[in-house]
Amino acid sequence: MLSRAIKNRTGHRLCGHVLIMALCFAVFSMATPTARASTASADKANTEEPKEPAVPEIPDTVVVPDPVSLTIVLRNSGTIRQIVFNIWLEATNRQAVDVIEQRLPKVINAFLVDLQRLMYRDTEQRFENREPGKRGFKYTAPGLLPPPPPKTEEELAAEAEAAKLAEENGEEIAKEPPFSPFQPVSNRYFAALQNKLLRTGQGVLPPDTLRSVQIRMFYDFWPGDAKPRK
Repeated sequence: MLSRAIKNRTGHRLCGHVLIMALCFAVFSMATPTARASTASADKANTEEPKEPAVPEIPDTVVVPDPVSLTIVLRNSGTIRQIVFNIWLEATNRQAVDVIEQRLPKVINAFLVDLQRLMYRDTEQRFENREPGKRGFKYTAPGLLPPPPPKTEEELAAEAEAAKLAEENGEEIAKEPPFSPFQPVSNRYFAALQNKLLRTGQGVLPPDTLRSVQIRMFYDFWPGDAKPRK
């Protein structure tokens, strides 16, 4: 009797151990795929390269002519001032670029007429009010802005829905103008000069062709102020 009881207890213990081992194996098997999936996700996240920031670039709506140069000679003193402008023309759209390029010589000639008159006055003032060697200066426009990120699917869907509602109501949503990379010019002199050249260019070109005129760089040289080499 005693030996039979011992055998029964031993059998129950063995069955209990087997059940516990089976449960542990099942739990381990269920946890392993999750761990593998987590590891794979972590590896994927680590291997993804960070997005590089957008780099400023010249849009295809901008015309970049050759530098514009002119020489100013004051009548009374014979003082000479040599000036160079880097002027860019921003079109209203891509189709307007072809029109600007076709009439570019006329636009540049019209600019030269304005610049010759304006720079003559400026040269007189700088000659009278500044000492030799301190009359020249250089201007560089603010850097270009990077292009905006592309619109998301949600934004495009919202715009399409708004356009549909406007059409149903007999309205029309104005299209967004093309992205412009040009920052506002803080230098008042060159801001006014850009506006003057813009009006001149718009007078030569058809309406709704020229969006802006950008003076990207200006520098001058006064040969008479240069110190002789020893």
